[in-house]
Amino acid sequence: MRAMYERRAFPLALIAIATAAAAAACGSPGSKPTAQATQAAMAQPTATQAVTTTRRAAPPRKFMSQRYSFRVTLTKDWSEDDARVAWNGKKLQGLGSAAFANFTDPATGRTLVAAAARAAKGMGLAEWRAAMVRAAPPVCSESSSVEQTTLGGEPALAWTATCSDGYDVNKLAALRGKRGYMILLASPKANDTAEDRRIFESTRRSFRFTG
Repeated sequence: MRAMYERRAFPLALIAIATAAAAAACGSPGSKPTAQATQAAMAQPTATQAVTTTRRAAPPRKFMSQRYSFRVTLTKDWSEDDARVAWNGKKLQGLGSAAFANFTDPATGRTLVAAAARAAKGMGLAEWRAAMVRAAPPVCSESSSVEQTTLGGEPALAWTATCSDGYDVNKLAALRGKRGYMILLASPKANDTAEDRRIFESTRRSFRFTG
C-alpha cells in the first residue's frame, strides 16, 4: 500500500511543480505588456464606444410673399416661387398653381404652399377651416382631429390629410383681418412623418405677417 501511495504521489508532485512554474512565468517581468503594446490597445475603439456623425444643418433663409404679405424662415436648400395671380379661396389647386406661394425642397420633394383670400363677412375661424376642407381635392382624406394653434400671432387651426396621389399633408387655417389664410406642407409618403411635422411646426413658428 505504501509503495502504491508513493507511485501515485510522484506524478501529483510533478503536476504541482509544473503549475507553480507556469504561474511564476506569467508573473515575471518579461511577461508584462510593453508600453507600445499598451498604447496600441488603448488606441483601438471598444465595442461599447459609440460612433457619432455630426451633420451640419443648412443655414436658415427668409422667404417672402409679396402677394400675400408674409415671410417664413426655411433653409437655403429650399426655393421660392411667389403667387402670380390672386387666389379666390374656393379650391385648393395643384401644388404648382400660380395662385399659390410655393416653397420647395428639391432633395425631399416637400412643398410648402401658402395663399390668402377674402373671407366672407362675419366668418369665424371654424367656418373658414370647414371651407378649406371642402376646397380640398377629392383624392385627399381630411382628418377630423383639429389642433388649436397660432399663425403669426393670430388664432389658427391645424390638421392633417392623406392623399391617394402619394402625399401626406399638414394643414393650417387662420384669419387675419378680412383675409383667410391657408398654409399646407405636402410631403411624399416616403418621407418621415415626424420630420414633416417638425418642419411644419418650425415654419409655423417663423411665420410673420408683413402687411
